[in-house]
Amino acid sequence: MSDLSTLEPPKQGASIASTVKHASPFIGSEVSGIDLKKPQSEATIAALRKLLFERAVLFFRDQHLSPEQQLKVTEYFGRPKVYGEARMGSPYPGVGLIDSIHEISGRVDRWHADLTSADEPITVRLLQAVTLPDLGGDTIWASTEAAYDRLAEPLKRLAEELKAIHAVTPISISEWDARRSNFHWTEHPVVRVHPETGRRSLYVSPRFTPEIVGLRPHESAAVLKVFFEHIIQPEHQVRFQWEPGSLAIWDNRSCLHYAVNDYGEGRRVMHGTSVEGERPVGVKS
Repeated sequence: MSDLSTLEPPKQGASIASTVKHASPFIGSEVSGIDLKKPQSEATIAALRKLLFERAVLFFRDQHLSPEQQLKVTEYFGRPKVYGEARMGSPYPGVGLIDSIHEISGRVDRWHADLTSADEPITVRLLQAVTLPDLGGDTIWASTEAAYDRLAEPLKRLAEELKAIHAVTPISISEWDARRSNFHWTEHPVVRVHPETGRRSLYVSPRFTPEIVGLRPHESAAVLKVFFEHIIQPEHQVRFQWEPGSLAIWDNRSCLHYAVNDYGEGRRVMHGTSVEGERPVGVKS
């Protein structure tokens, strides 16, 4: 366990009483002793940003943020992505409602980074637990940076040469509702270079990456299978058990996540916010 202040020296007169406990060797840290409902100093914000980019996902307990407060915390990591009006039962513009009763987005139990089919996918994602089932409903994250680092050198060189298609692929037939669905797709590098740290990650996912550009279908499927299975090895994972008021903040550029759908008829409601996107840059860009 370490003092958050060791990551970034506070300005004169500032005090950071928070502590950091790493949740696994490669990904995930729990931060305690900080009340995100209150305004944070520039030093604390800088320390949180640095920790996020190093650990990919941060966990906070007992925050119970209002929608406005959650958007304020989102601003610590960039410009919040805010639509013109609240959507799909959202409590506030810019705050998404993820409800397990929603047929399409309520239970996405496939490994993914969020909405990588966009030309400029969101960079940071915040999710707060509002209502939880009695048991289950955890989320698992996997470090795509650790996955790249631990890939065999010949596969690293291959991956750095490739681009992949990212598209919204169906979970069920009912998902293809023309009134709601956006059929957008785009190409991104298979190895992404993080703009803040320069670290490399495998930027593909089972949910949004159907094929590798320039390969025959059977070649593409085989290569993606290798990458997918490598990314989600248990050694690259961290699992978080939610409590009401828990907040997770993750770097959507350097990890995948999986919402465990093990709670049957239970209800799971979360509030989500995002930081506006940027175009992924590859090794060869």
